[in-house]
Amino acid sequence: MKKALLLNASHNDLGLIRALRKLGFYIITTGIWENLPGQKFVDEYIKADYSDKELILSIAKENKIDAICPCCNDFGVYTAAYVAEKLKLGEYDSYRTTCILHNKDKFKAFAKKYQLLSPVSESFSDEETAVENAQHMQFPLIVKPTDASAGNGVSKVESPLFLQNAVKIAFNSSRIHKIVVEPYVEGSQHGFCTFLINKKVKAYCTNNEYSIVNPYRVEIDTYPASTAQEIHQILIQQVEKIAELLELKDGIFHLQYVLKDGKPWILEVMRRVLGNMYSVPANMLTGIDWDYWEVRARCGLGCSQFPESVCQEGYYAYKAIMASENGRIKEIHIPHQYDKYIFQYFFLHQEGDRIEAYQKEPIGFLFMMFSCEEEMLDVLVENYRNDLVVMEQESGEGL
Repeated sequence: MKKALLLNASHNDLGLIRALRKLGFYIITTGIWENLPGQKFVDEYIKADYSDKELILSIAKENKIDAICPCCNDFGVYTAAYVAEKLKLGEYDSYRTTCILHNKDKFKAFAKKYQLLSPVSESFSDEETAVENAQHMQFPLIVKPTDASAGNGVSKVESPLFLQNAVKIAFNSSRIHKIVVEPYVEGSQHGFCTFLINKKVKAYCTNNEYSIVNPYRVEIDTYPASTAQEIHQILIQQVEKIAELLELKDGIFHLQYVLKDGKPWILEVMRRVLGNMYSVPANMLTGIDWDYWEVRARCGLGCSQFPESVCQEGYYAYKAIMASENGRIKEIHIPHQYDKYIFQYFFLHQEGDRIEAYQKEPIGFLFMMFSCEEEMLDVLVENYRNDLVVMEQESGEGL
């Protein structure tokens, strides 16, 4: 039996585990956290930090793996590309290309050089220089670490008065001690997930993004995006231009963008499966299994049988269940109004669990389907609810 090394086994990696199992692999997974949701479905777990490229390379050699599969994390993508390059495994972009796409400062420099539709940003390696230079830029600004995800360390800065604190937060969230500062683009935010084969977009999935509890972490995605076909064609051209310039391999290529005055502005890109279990509604919308094809691509099994015609049909969404404060969960309540729409759910926490970072820590996810876009937006956005989690009232200190 062939061995595959999957770099993590979180809830976001469950689709990859299912695909690897379907393809008959003996699955070894790593990661520093034990008892993650996917670990019970794999054959072997090795406690190891998957961001440590040399450590994972040694594990891959020792276990004589036949394929390596990244997880839903940028550091996992770096490591997988590095190991694949060293051991000549599967189909991966070069490690250099992977670093360009997954480091915000490098991607922004690349975007500027080749005139992509992306806000022009400046990168900095020390706080003093960042504050000194950024205060002369046009506000409002977005300050963010180059190597973080899920909105960690990101701040919108309205004036120079708040710049120093935002810069400090961003640096504290960066492992490589680098940040980017760029103009804040006001508009609606969207996702555009594509599948590349021979540097051409063969399928795409679109969505609207809504961030309510935490403005920099997506909480609700509705599928498909409320954007025109013309916008999709512009984005396809941008993706294929990047694919040609960087000689990208087959597989997922995702971008997040802001639509302002009818023009899309690319914020960031990534070559991996997406968080918040994105593929659950994406699979329903497009009729293809995104995790399966991504695994085939990364494990070098080829995508010659990829469907010729893929379209978006129907209206789907996920809603991340979020608490409104830190503390211990007393009750999780799903409103009866949601019953007719939910087709699947997944919980990460249960009653009695303690939440320490409510703006970043989902309790679970509801996956929903609707009859039309108006119904979907009415239920999830216009009548948005954040009362699904009741926290215990804790007594104050010294009482």
